[in-house]
Amino acid sequence: MPYMYTYDTYTTILSNERVAEDHYLLRCECIDIAQHAEPGQFIHVLISYGTGLLLRRPFTIYTVDDRHITMLYQIIGEGTRRLSELPRGASIQVLGPLGNTFDIVGNPNPAILVGGGAGIASLMLLAVSLRTQGIETLGLIGAQHSERLLSVDDLEGIGVSVHIATDDGSVGHHGFVIDVLIDILHKNDLNHPTIYACGPHGMLAAVSKITSEFGVPTQVAMENRMGCAMGVCLGCVCPIRIGDNQIEYQRVCTEGPVFNATEIAWEI
Repeated sequence: MPYMYTYDTYTTILSNERVAEDHYLLRCECIDIAQHAEPGQFIHVLISYGTGLLLRRPFTIYTVDDRHITMLYQIIGEGTRRLSELPRGASIQVLGPLGNTFDIVGNPNPAILVGGGAGIASLMLLAVSLRTQGIETLGLIGAQHSERLLSVDDLEGIGVSVHIATDDGSVGHHGFVIDVLIDILHKNDLNHPTIYACGPHGMLAAVSKITSEFGVPTQVAMENRMGCAMGVCLGCVCPIRIGDNQIEYQRVCTEGPVFNATEIAWEI
């Protein structure tokens, strides 16, 4: 349940390293958050003071251990650019864990993770949980090109079978990660596949359409912009079907970020 355990803590950066083109991995000590974070949840980070950056930024919790958390993030604006420049020892304020979680139900066989760009970051804790339970897991990773490819070693290191697609064909399949998903779903040796996805809105809409046609249960983690991350500002709402002809706008920060793909009104 979201917010059963939520902490607002000051911490210092232990490392903040470039891991791919315009992508960084930040590590800090947040004991309470690390001990309570679940797959799919995120943190809200106040990057720095006195810079005009008044709002926190949301980041998925990438990995945890007993005392530490990491976040894998992409430079997409002024806030993340400044975050990438913060050195070891710099202070940040972290609120979390926030949001709901992925639901591992129905004995997925296999579990198929579909990550587009930095969206793969939202699936790493889930991958660890799946593999800890002995569930066969496939990781489908899409990137623009080889210099932006993320998380391959991390996933392979826990026994995930990784399939890669790049827009320019520099690594793996030449094309979109959706192509790889379709190819896998066409195989007849899948017993009871379940899809978990995160990435750009267009990719998630395409995943939902494909998996609906194949009748495969699918959960998606949405990446809407967030102002407060506490359900107050309503800046991150997502159109959800609650009946045959009814749409309800739900907050990605509280009712999400994870939704069943068939519940989202992708055409709106």
